[in-house]
Amino acid sequence: MGHWLVGTESLTACRFALSPLVETVAAVGVLAEIRPEPWRRGWLADHQPAFRARLAATPQAAPWLTAREPADWPAALPLPAPDPDADPRLLDLPAADLPPALAELLDWTWQHVVRPEWPARLRTLRTDLTTRRERAARHGWPAALPHLGPQHRWLPDGRLRLTAPALPPHLPPAPELLFVPTSARHGWLRPDESHTRLTVVYPTSAAPVPGPRTPPASLGRLLGGARAALLTGLDRPRDTTQLAALTGLGPAAVDDHLSVLLDARLVAGTSTPGRYYRTALAEALLSAQPG
Repeated sequence: MGHWLVGTESLTACRFALSPLVETVAAVGVLAEIRPEPWRRGWLADHQPAFRARLAATPQAAPWLTAREPADWPAALPLPAPDPDADPRLLDLPAADLPPALAELLDWTWQHVVRPEWPARLRTLRTDLTTRRERAARHGWPAALPHLGPQHRWLPDGRLRLTAPALPPHLPPAPELLFVPTSARHGWLRPDESHTRLTVVYPTSAAPVPGPRTPPASLGRLLGGARAALLTGLDRPRDTTQLAALTGLGPAAVDDHLSVLLDARLVAGTSTPGRYYRTALAEALLSAQPG
């Protein structure tokens, strides 16, 4: 296990990048996962049958995926570092030195799954990136990127300690940092060959799916307008700050309404403290509404 201690100088000089290839890798990971996150059910129902059929037709790729934990296999891919100045609408697959079967599977996933959704995904990734830059400027980097992963730690002096099996034991003290947001459940680290540049892929605060629709009037009559708006807004995992901005409610009011929805089992908490998603019971309730 290797550790990389990143100082404030590297954090100040860091850059962000948006990567169609990283997001395609993330999509393969979600589609191949045995126990996916519950809020992805609808998306998986749309895409997983065709993906599994494609995986069955690519027998060389399946053993590579199943032999690794979902959190580990992206870091094992020899992906190039994303170019912060590149067009984020283009998949740079030829630059990745991948086994042919995996390259074919990634290309299929991009063409049939990610590319049709890319405008919505790109908007969400850009929003996440912008929000974190602003938060870093106002409150510091530990506040901007608090949940990089359970194995990483922010130290009291503001430095960041990154830990991963792929990191060698002795690393330069001031690496060039590149942060890349992704909709994957887990992030990963990828140093370059010289170990002077480190790509930090981190999970976004929300899965890239279309924005929430207006709450059905019938749901408002049943739950009340505020709780109906919150439930509709939880079409993706969100925290109370995001829900307050989305609905116009105050944070204290959001907490009160969430408490009621939690008690009714219409909302549940994610593995990240302070974030919530709507349950299968809530999905059924929303689906039953007219219109």
